Amino acid sequence: MFKEDELFKIGDLVQLDNQFCPERHPPMGTYGVVIDVEDCPGAFHDSNSDSDELVDIEQYVSVHWAHHLNVKEQCYTEVSLKKVASA
Repeated sequence: MFKEDELFKIGDLVQLDNQFCPERHPPMGTYGVVIDVEDCPGAFHDSNSDSDELVDIEQYVSVHWAHHLNVKEQCYTEVSLKKVASA
């Protein structure tokens, strides 16, 4: 298993660990590969969430999903992803 505080890197295998709008995002539990990572520590509004709460994040992560819903503009915070295997 991986430590929850371990940061993501390009090539990691991840699983979507949150539920988002089904027209724009794959379903929770979908697997994908990290294709880009942007470090940005701080408290931010998670734009993928329906909540207005601020979340503490370390990274924005882009993923190529094993699903037809892959949009280049999609970006996830590490709190919405679960690492399955390291690159």
